[in-house]
Amino acid sequence: MRWAVLSLAGLPLLLLAIGVVSTLTHSHELSRATLRLLRNVLLVEVILFLVLATVGAIYEGRSRARDQRLHPAPGKLIDMGGYRLHLYCTGEGSPTVVLDYGLSGSYLDWYFVQPEVARLTRVCSWDRSGYGWSDRSPNVQVPSSIAEQLHTLLAKAGEKPPYILVGHSLGAFDVRMYAHLYPEQVAGLVLVDGSHPDESLRFSWRDKLWLKLMELTAPFGLPRWRGWCTSGRQPMAAIKGAFNCQSRVFRAHYDQWDVFPESAEEARKLGSLGDLPLVVVARDPNTNRDPHGPALNEREQRWHEHQKKMAQLSSNSTFIVAEGSGHGVPTQRPDVVVEAIRKVLEQHKSSEKPSIPAR
Repeated sequence: MRWAVLSLAGLPLLLLAIGVVSTLTHSHELSRATLRLLRNVLLVEVILFLVLATVGAIYEGRSRARDQRLHPAPGKLIDMGGYRLHLYCTGEGSPTVVLDYGLSGSYLDWYFVQPEVARLTRVCSWDRSGYGWSDRSPNVQVPSSIAEQLHTLLAKAGEKPPYILVGHSLGAFDVRMYAHLYPEQVAGLVLVDGSHPDESLRFSWRDKLWLKLMELTAPFGLPRWRGWCTSGRQPMAAIKGAFNCQSRVFRAHYDQWDVFPESAEEARKLGSLGDLPLVVVARDPNTNRDPHGPALNEREQRWHEHQKKMAQLSSNSTFIVAEGSGHGVPTQRPDVVVEAIRKVLEQHKSSEKPSIPAR
């Protein structure tokens, strides 16, 4: 594919260069012949582009319709006043566990975690604005706005507090903000390799260009055809085809990444969690370690120290390393996440037990 694109772009440029050189050297016959050939090549390429775009749009439309028929939204689409957000809840019991994923993703990030937690209590995952099955919200997606949307979403869906909030990666900002805004509703937090406000997340021009390219070509099936929006483990990859190959998802990712500095600044201003039950699950810093190099590279060491610092947000915290896991702990070591949730759940239930009166 890369060579085809280079050829389509390179041939007109080569002909144009020949035409310019022949004009400058007064080779008028060669110049006229080259320009005629250039016009014909451009005409053929425009026709080819229109044909491919039409075929791609048909392919994308049919593929999406098929995938949505095979894999409909598993949860509820809740009207938020002009747009809808997707909430997927399973299990019974209290407190309810609420799962929030990282920078980009969907409720599927918790595919291996949610069924196990549902054996313990009620658990809900959701799709933030523009991701998964959710429509785009007009609000800027910083933690304060996301926490307010989640609060409204849970209330409109009829879910009842208290909640145990679980945030992976960038989702750690959101659940910490929720605990700050609605402390009376939160029974505990689990931060899964959560982002720290002092950890930078560079958004390079290459990343921006790539996401814009995906946004523009998604209606014509290019990301789906190349597997750029359906990657990952099965059966999750197949399900992603129902919602992930759409322009709004790439736009949501762009916008979320673009406001990371503002999101980090909001998280930086959040205070202590007091004695709220907290479990911090960190990735294994040795996962990407060079066996012939230093014990830890500088970035991994800094990230690990930031995870330990987040455990200091509460006087009632536990720090766990998910051995053998990289950043994607919910899919690589879901058992560790489930056990962390179980710990907070049991701690909450033990604190609710009525004391036995003295005789």
